[in-house]
Amino acid sequence: MTMMNLEAMAKFRAMYRQNISPNYSGGLHMLSVLLVGLSVIAFSLSQLAGASFFEWIVFPLTMLVVNFAEYYAHRWLGHKKTRYGKLFYSRHTGDHHSFFLEHAMDYQAVRDWRVVLFPVYLIFAFIIGLIFPVGYLLSEAVSMNVAFIFSAAAISGYLLYETMHFSYHIPRGHWVEKLFIIIPGWNALRHLHVLHHKRDKMGEANFNITLPIFDFLLGSLFWQDPDILNAELESGL
Repeated sequence: MTMMNLEAMAKFRAMYRQNISPNYSGGLHMLSVLLVGLSVIAFSLSQLAGASFFEWIVFPLTMLVVNFAEYYAHRWLGHKKTRYGKLFYSRHTGDHHSFFLEHAMDYQAVRDWRVVLFPVYLIFAFIIGLIFPVGYLLSEAVSMNVAFIFSAAAISGYLLYETMHFSYHIPRGHWVEKLFIIIPGWNALRHLHVLHHKRDKMGEANFNITLPIFDFLLGSLFWQDPDILNAELESGL
């Protein structure tokens, strides 16, 4: 990592933190997202009435669709300038990828969560703009069970994204990180995200955050041995 990149990142972090509202609370931000998401899941599951096996198949299928949506939005909106996605591009490539580089992936304070988590309003947009209309169509075309299973799965996919992405930016050695480390495959997933934050790879590889299903299928999966990456960072490449 060059000294220029280090200095640019330090300056950007200082500027970004200075512009965070004094009223911002990282804990409240996270709690709000979790409360809304878990409430939707709990309500949806409570409405099920004797759901069949075939109705439950909607759950993994919806999670797969959300995984693709995660990939699509990240690759073609988060890293490419488009007229309708310019706000997301600015927040993601402009802010998130300037704040975190492959050698500095850890947040340093709770207020840094603002640049890690999606804005709170986005989960409401997700519910109103996607879950409500698609759920209604499914209730009319298939069954109420399918509509509610879809709702629970879609918001589960949203929360899984938020949780996994947040976990990749937890400071090394933090007690919360130790909880994630015991999850099989988590270290590899975190490393994929570290590689995505390399300046020469962020627009090319590792766009899935949860499971790299579509990175694999669409040829954008990139792996580099951690020892090689560490050697690059130590040599200043």
